[in-house]
Amino acid sequence: MYTKNAFTLAEVLVTLGIIGVVAALTIPSLTNKVPDQKHMAALKKTYSVLQQATNLVIAEHESPAYWWIEDDVEEPVKIIYNYYKPYFNAMRECPNVPGCWAYPTKYLDGSVYWDAHNTNWYQYSYTLADGVNILIDIYDTANARSFGVDVDKACPVIWVDVNADTLPNQIGRDIFAFIITDRGLQPAGLDDVSDCTTSGHGWSCVSKIIRDGWTIKYLE
Repeated sequence: MYTKNAFTLAEVLVTLGIIGVVAALTIPSLTNKVPDQKHMAALKKTYSVLQQATNLVIAEHESPAYWWIEDDVEEPVKIIYNYYKPYFNAMRECPNVPGCWAYPTKYLDGSVYWDAHNTNWYQYSYTLADGVNILIDIYDTANARSFGVDVDKACPVIWVDVNADTLPNQIGRDIFAFIITDRGLQPAGLDDVSDCTTSGHGWSCVSKIIRDGWTIKYLE
């Protein structure tokens, strides 16, 4: 006589319990990676835009070696801002005024870098048509080196917030930096990525992201 085998209630409950545990372990990880993947797509696109814009700016205004680059002075930042302006599809422009950058801006370790816009910092920014915020600033030699790029003078820095005003507004997560040197546009961390850690500021993460195939592996 043929007897059909069937799962007992206890076996079904055990199986469901195992599925639940696996789901609890894997789904949050997958969910957390979705924003990072979107951020990387936006960062890669913006990097291309910045490269093209920088090449055009250099073709029109000579090498950055000949630009007026000086920290704590407004006019040099204003000039560079206007150099780039024709090559950006911007829907908002913020010439040293708030409106194109979200605050507070946090380090990768979670502490606050900028609380709010400060006119004494001379930061000029845009919001591009695809929803990316771009902020242009000039850093002195010591601070420029903190971006992991070997420089011997002050440099313009282009900050990119790939999801505009949306959280987390955190360097190394959705905010990234590029440095303009005599070599042109350089991704932060080109020469040193040691600051790209969860206990650091995250200033030097872009080169690591590129080397890892446009992924954020340092947060795994």
